[in-house]
Amino acid sequence: MSATHIACPLRIGAARTEIGGDGATARAALLEQGAVSISPAWEDGLLERLLRICRDGAFAPETIARVGSRTFEQDDLAGRLIRFLLERRPFLDWAQGIAGCERLQHATGLVGEMAPASGQGLDWHDDQNDGGFRRLAVTVHLSDAPYEGGVFEIREKNSTRTLFRQASPPPGTMTLFRIGPDLHHRVTPVTKGGPRRVFGGWLSV
Repeated sequence: MSATHIACPLRIGAARTEIGGDGATARAALLEQGAVSISPAWEDGLLERLLRICRDGAFAPETIARVGSRTFEQDDLAGRLIRFLLERRPFLDWAQGIAGCERLQHATGLVGEMAPASGQGLDWHDDQNDGGFRRLAVTVHLSDAPYEGGVFEIREKNSTRTLFRQASPPPGTMTLFRIGPDLHHRVTPVTKGGPRRVFGGWLSV
């Protein structure tokens, strides 16, 4: 099933985050497909700044046991800025509302890259390796060059039915998806173009 993309309810600026709408459409997509994709209005040059930081930054190899490999942002400049933006109370309250979970408190994560024809990718896994505090996963897409492959997918663990599939979204696209024992997700290797560059993180209680 292809990704459900909803009208943008978020405006993210240097000084504040504003939410539009009650989140009902996002909540329905999250329940049906396990994920929802949105395009926030990035204001005050924030998206351009993030893309520039990533272009100029250094990335180091990372191997994730039993999952796969990628590279990650060494100095964490873009990652730190995104975590700061995601931890603003209006966004956490909105995300909590669409997830129907306890009060969200923290955002964690980092910026990772996958290069073409490198074998880098992430196999099926469930992100339940944090002691039980994560409630939603979140990605912010930061690729400023198109790529092929690098497809993000969610499936039901028992039936292996695909619920959500997302390929090469525009920069600035934000995707939130559920974490649970019944769901698996993966990212296929990039075959051409790119690199695929994404902030990947979690919203936790």
